[in-house]
Amino acid sequence: MNRATTFFSRAAFLAGIAILLFTAETFAEHHAETSTAERPVDDTAIRARFDKELTDLMESGQTTEIDVLLTGLQNKKVSAEHHFAHPRPNQADVDKAALFERARKASLILGRVFQCGKCDRWHGNHSGAVLIDPSGIAVTNYHVMDQKDSGAFGAMDTDGQVYPVVEILAACEPDDVAIVRLGRGERQDAFPFVPLSTGDPTGASIRVISHPGGNFYTVSEGIIARYFLNQKNSAERLQITADFARGSSGSGVFNDKGELTGIVIATHSLYYDEHDGVQRNLQMVVKSCAPVTGVRALFE
Repeated sequence: MNRATTFFSRAAFLAGIAILLFTAETFAEHHAETSTAERPVDDTAIRARFDKELTDLMESGQTTEIDVLLTGLQNKKVSAEHHFAHPRPNQADVDKAALFERARKASLILGRVFQCGKCDRWHGNHSGAVLIDPSGIAVTNYHVMDQKDSGAFGAMDTDGQVYPVVEILAACEPDDVAIVRLGRGERQDAFPFVPLSTGDPTGASIRVISHPGGNFYTVSEGIIARYFLNQKNSAERLQITADFARGSSGSGVFNDKGELTGIVIATHSLYYDEHDGVQRNLQMVVKSCAPVTGVRALFE
């Protein structure tokens, strides 16, 4: 092999290395630009932190006694001092990603601690709630709050801060809605919140941010399937196609403007037949929610 051939072989080799390095660097930059900056949700850590911090708040006397707190379930309307204007911010310059982030920030893990009777530990039970006012007013289900064996109620935000539920402002058992107020603690700034929808039509797109089975901050999408009357008490209900499951009670149903249009209540499984008391051939799961009209009614 002559010197010219050797020179060109080395040049080709070096050029190949340069191309590989450039390709790798370009891929890395593109991956950094397109990959999500979100951290994965650590459900175990969230559960442990919620239970510990709420127990600490209770044992340090920063929560409301349960007997006193639950008397608020008898309040039929929110008192005038806690009324607010249901603001509807200008959506013109807000993209869907920002609307979703606002809804996520306003979504809470609301729960309680209780004792099982078999040990001395305080155990946690977790559901959902949504902040609807910057002062710390949130909405959840009546059945979430109606738990007399509790030691204390609290709520955790997306930053992992736990606040005591200090008051039930109003509630309606047939509508399965309760309005609660969080204690601010050392917080100086306003709570993130979402405005209330005036109601959305059947077929409208919605998102649910909920905590099914302790899988915190799970997002599902669907539409409003229909409005109907609950067969047990004739209360109005909202049926949606977006998934949720146990542990999601009190979580928010949001429209495409990022407004709260409903609150998760329950699921009902429909089976084709039943033999010897055993239901078989699951066909459909009906997802029922409280429409926003039930929330607004507590402020009127």
